[in-house]
Amino acid sequence: MKKTKILIVEDEALIAKDIEKILLILGYSVSTIITSGRGITSKIIKENPDLILMDIIFQDKVRGIDIARKVRKHKDIPIIYLTAHSEHSIMQKAKITEPYGYLLKPISEKDLEIAVEMALFRHHIEKKYKKKMKRSLLESEDRYRKLVENISEGIVMQNKRSTITYANQRFLDMIGYKEEEVIGKPITKFLAGGLLKKQEVKDAYNPEDVKKLSEISWKRKDGEHVFTILSPKPVYNDKGQHKGTVAVLTDITDRRAVEKELHHSRELLRKLSQHLQAVRERESKRIAREIHDELGQQLTALKMDLSWISSHVNPQEERADKFLQKIDSMSGLVDKTIHTVQKISSELRPGLLDDLGLVPAIEWLAQEFEKQTKIPYRMQLFCELVDIDPDCSTAIFRISQEALTNVARHANATMVNISLKQVDSALVLKIKDNGKGIEADEVVAPSSLGLMGMRERARVFGGELSITSKPNKGTTLKVTFPVERIFKQ
Repeated sequence: MKKTKILIVEDEALIAKDIEKILLILGYSVSTIITSGRGITSKIIKENPDLILMDIIFQDKVRGIDIARKVRKHKDIPIIYLTAHSEHSIMQKAKITEPYGYLLKPISEKDLEIAVEMALFRHHIEKKYKKKMKRSLLESEDRYRKLVENISEGIVMQNKRSTITYANQRFLDMIGYKEEEVIGKPITKFLAGGLLKKQEVKDAYNPEDVKKLSEISWKRKDGEHVFTILSPKPVYNDKGQHKGTVAVLTDITDRRAVEKELHHSRELLRKLSQHLQAVRERESKRIAREIHDELGQQLTALKMDLSWISSHVNPQEERADKFLQKIDSMSGLVDKTIHTVQKISSELRPGLLDDLGLVPAIEWLAQEFEKQTKIPYRMQLFCELVDIDPDCSTAIFRISQEALTNVARHANATMVNISLKQVDSALVLKIKDNGKGIEADEVVAPSSLGLMGMRERARVFGGELSITSKPNKGTTLKVTFPVERIFKQ
């Protein structure tokens, strides 16, 4: 069995020889005794003993503590200090080198045996523990590396100078570079447009924990752009000092392409909707004028003809009374037809809107609403904008018309307030009833086509539509148009 090698560092030769004698008796091997000379540290490292007995105050200008510190940097060798002093300050300095024990001179055989055995046993246990910990650490690092390398998100680390210190394979695949082309390079080299937008997401389980996410664009090696959501976290060292940042990147390039296509499709649908509304308004206007002018004139002519016939019937003739009664009946029917034609024409396109403008048209609309529903109204129209775009006037009129129709059909109201005001740099239309109200989910329901149509009409001119409601306390529809968007171009 191999004997334990012990090295003695003691500047008093007699004490060193006594210690050697005791160690040999105890069955240990003394590799060498160092009492003086240069290069003590290198000699110890070269000997590589199993244990060192070190004089804590070695020679006048050399301290055993300093020698021990240098040795511990290179070798994991247990050290027991030999000292004739027990000052607190010396012991505190000696602790830095993590000694395995202290022996006060003069040293007895029993104390030396106990100190050596305890130091060797402790060192043996620590070596086994460190070996186990190292193996566990390597296994943990291997698991972590496999996880990081196979995760579907990109991971990139940068130091305080924004230099990339690590990038997993997923990130390298995203930007199309090799590892050696990325590590040590500034992260800005691979950014395209950089930051696109920021958002904060609250943890559902802990609302106080807020994640700061950013959309970042990168430039691939082939010139294409990659878009990612970036979730950064600061990295600190053991002293709490900031070392850099680790970021998790989720590739959203395909999602952005789909969103872009969806946005484009929505814009096309909006433009189509606007076009169809414009076509419908033009067609309604044409039909209304044709009905009013052509059919109205013909009915008027027919009434005049009936009047002429009535005036030329001889009262003395047989059955004259019956003819006159029939003519009166036909004249009344023509009057009703003329009234119906006027009503249809007004509903298709009120002439007031084109001839006198928006305010008189809304006044007429409110009067017709009260006449048909028996629901009274109050009106406040303070609008001095005389150069409103005709299409915008039509949109405001149709929104008012749809809103009053909804009140008549669903609200069970007994009063309606209508206001059209210029507030600062905005034109505000507000229609409020005192009816039963509307549920919040009905406001955004896809089936609420009327509300959807009002929103789209307002959106064309930069308007915003909002609806507020309380059960049994009525509903308020408010549309705000920026003034600069509603003037005639």
